[in-house]
Amino acid sequence: MPSRRPGGSSPSVALDRLFDRDSPLSYEERLEALISAALPDQVPRLSFGAELARGGMGSVRLAFDEVLQRRMAAKTMHARTYEHLILVHGFLREAQVTGQLDHPNIVPIHELGRDEQGQVYFTMKLVEGQSLKAMIAGEAATDHERLVHRLEIFVKVCDALSFAHSRGVIHCDLKSANVMVGAYGQVYLMDWGGAQLLPLRPGADESQWVRDALPPLPPSETDGLVFGTPSYMSPEQAMSHSLDERSDVFSMGALLYEVMTGKPPYQAKTAMDALLLAQQGNIAPPDSHVAVPFPRELVRIVMKALRRDPDDRYASVAALQQDIVRLLRGSGSFQTVRFAAGDHVIREGEIGDAAYIVLGGRLEVYKLEGGHHVSLRWLGPGDVFGETSIFAASRRTASVLVVEEATLTKITSDLIEEELTSMKPWMGAFVRTLAARFAGIESRSARMPLLADRPSAPPPPRSAPPSAAPTSSGGESVIIDIDEPLDEQHAASDTHVTLLARRE
Repeated sequence: MPSRRPGGSSPSVALDRLFDRDSPLSYEERLEALISAALPDQVPRLSFGAELARGGMGSVRLAFDEVLQRRMAAKTMHARTYEHLILVHGFLREAQVTGQLDHPNIVPIHELGRDEQGQVYFTMKLVEGQSLKAMIAGEAATDHERLVHRLEIFVKVCDALSFAHSRGVIHCDLKSANVMVGAYGQVYLMDWGGAQLLPLRPGADESQWVRDALPPLPPSETDGLVFGTPSYMSPEQAMSHSLDERSDVFSMGALLYEVMTGKPPYQAKTAMDALLLAQQGNIAPPDSHVAVPFPRELVRIVMKALRRDPDDRYASVAALQQDIVRLLRGSGSFQTVRFAAGDHVIREGEIGDAAYIVLGGRLEVYKLEGGHHVSLRWLGPGDVFGETSIFAASRRTASVLVVEEATLTKITSDLIEEELTSMKPWMGAFVRTLAARFAGIESRSARMPLLADRPSAPPPPRSAPPSAAPTSSGGESVIIDIDEPLDEQHAASDTHVTLLARRE
């Protein structure tokens, strides 16, 4: 059989004879030749090629499966990694946990094994692209298209993490360096070596719950240790407390913070300094660091995910993802408000800066003429009012009274301006011009007789007088990330030294 070159194979002699019509082979010989061509006995199944990436724990190399003719990535450990049982445990855990998470945004694992030298490796899908960290490159999302592109990647990471949570796995090391983005839009959440497995919950399908086949490490190996990357850690993770899905919610908030500003929330020169910042959990809003007019709703979302108290965060990654999706679809920026019967939403003569869409309830539009209540029209679900005030702060030409309890969407001028800014420039200018002209027409018509707008039937009696104002509801140890330097300015520092600094 001819020799095979790494990354491909040459046709075997047996396969040549199989299709040689002049060859006097029996059917059984031809069958055996066909199978032998696909499953050669004396050729190693895996061949390893160039190194693709290198980190503190190990490296990733190009691999080729001679049987399946498939290019893959193979992850191996450095020699010094074998000196720490907890790191070897994490390496094996990464392969076994990831292998049980079958999701489009989690990289598939093919094989866990040992090579001829006894070195442990596992193979996985070869992702050709770059990390989200490299894509962000420390730069804030200063324009709409860049922000939307990053948010779309973020949503796919949420998909992967929500799936893992549904299988009882929390990641515990979420960061931009662990998100790979393929050349054709593929997104993969990587590096599950620090994952924690949750106990089976009542009502959960045991067959779907990720299993832990590894023996647990003794407490002496794990007590007082914190695994992860401090710049993204939740306070409870930084303090080595028990974790649940909401810790991952915090880390996703930290990732979203980086998507917006180009940097994670905590910036420090050493791992211990970053850990102390993570324990405190005091984070300034993203727009206080960079001069970028982020949508107010997006700032609200990221700061809710980054709340210090887990009870104040999103209860799940799915809830965080839902708000991001609503924002991307244009329905997440506007507040929903509720008014009781008898409340005024707007009053004639006041300066307005918001419009309303009626979601439910019944309202009356009226004016006061000579001290008399003059009804103009009735509003129900789907109706819009107050829209002229969005583009120019002008006095209200009529009052709107809630007759039956109402639920409204409140649209403020600054949020509309954000939506217009996200449009193509010509479209935004077109909408503004039309709105300004419409506002002028309505202003003139408000000074004209309004008999045509009066209802043909008298309004229903009001049981309560109008209210004055509306009511609306409206020395600790740490295992830091050892695959990359904490600070690019300190890239030469040996992060491995701080790996096992144990609490006394």
